Amino acid sequence: MTYTKRTGMTEDQLREHKRALQEKSYRKRQDAAGKAPRKVFATEEERRAAHAARQKKWFDRKKQDREWLDQWNAYHRVRYRKLAGPPMPRLTEEERRARQKAYRESYVRPDPTAAQKAKWSARARARWAEYYANETPEQRALRLEAKAFYRETEVQPKVREIVEHIKYDFAKATSEAMKQDIADEWADTGMSCWLTAKGLWYYEVSQIMARYGYGD
Repeated sequence: MTYTKRTGMTEDQLREHKRALQEKSYRKRQDAAGKAPRKVFATEEERRAAHAARQKKWFDRKKQDREWLDQWNAYHRVRYRKLAGPPMPRLTEEERRARQKAYRESYVRPDPTAAQKAKWSARARARWAEYYANETPEQRALRLEAKAFYRETEVQPKVREIVEHIKYDFAKATSEAMKQDIADEWADTGMSCWLTAKGLWYYEVSQIMARYGYGD
């Protein structure tokens, strides 16, 4: 075996290096001659110990991930509380119902007074009188044509159906208190449904509603 000088090696390092080369050469010769040492398998105890070590490493890693996630969530809980400020006081059932009622009443338009209704009616009559006085024959023809087309649409039958429903409810009532409740219910419905509001204008219905406090 040819020796190549290696600079910077001590005597012990050089000796160990030579021994490693000799061992490598010996193994190569043994492999070439088919005399390689038999492979040594681990025992059952060693295999179980290695498996337990791998499991422990995996569970430790999962535990670290869980701890990190808990710390992250705790940090954000504290941060959100700081941003949101002090917690809102918990309401009782009565307070919650009162709040809901106040909210519902806050966006409902109050009923107009008799003076307001009279003023609006007079103003509307004056406006329509002025319009009819200055209406040209072409405008009149267009208005009547639009009115006829509107009556042919599905709006008119639907309004008639609502009118029949209102009259049926009043006919079914057996006392004045029940009729007053029915009038209140239909008046409330008419505030949010324009079809019902249109049905309440009909002569038969308006006479009944006027009797229970909802006339013009």
